[in-house]
Amino acid sequence: MITIDADQVARAEVVLKHIPGGAPKAIANALNRAAEGARTEAVRKVRERYYIRARDVNETIRIKKATPEDPVVIIRSTGSLVALSKFRINPSKPPAKRRKKPVVARVVRGAGGPVRGAFVAQMSSGHIGVFHRAGKARLPIVERFGPSVPQMLGHESVTRYIEEQARERLESRLDHEIERMLRGVGK
Repeated sequence: MITIDADQVARAEVVLKHIPGGAPKAIANALNRAAEGARTEAVRKVRERYYIRARDVNETIRIKKATPEDPVVIIRSTGSLVALSKFRINPSKPPAKRRKKPVVARVVRGAGGPVRGAFVAQMSSGHIGVFHRAGKARLPIVERFGPSVPQMLGHESVTRYIEEQARERLESRLDHEIERMLRGVGK
């Protein structure tokens, strides 16, 4: 959780007292820019730890922006489990003939290995996935999944890093927004 402390708010109000609504607007702009930066850092940090594309992470993150009347930013990630095929798997496409080697999956960097009983197949929809058979018969088959993006973002090292970066960015953005508003008055 990232908050603006009372000293920062007081400083903005004192410096921007001659501009009507200046302090709330500067605070809202700083919060919004810090939130966008936090999203970027979140994607980067998740990709440092997991084998996943930036787009797959980014499309789960939503930001409710702050306004001068409501200076609160909400960054939320929602999503279900991610198909194992979205991570690093070998083979990445269905082989032409039956393989004797097991499918190897890597979700977390520096970890992973063979997935017993798994195979790579392409569905009629075009989706390529990692599956296993649910029983002794050939059908039904069940797709294998890795963690969801919210679970990846919830990892302790990722969360701690994002909060730290967002706090630093908020401080610098608030200074920048105050200066920007002061420059706008002089013109």
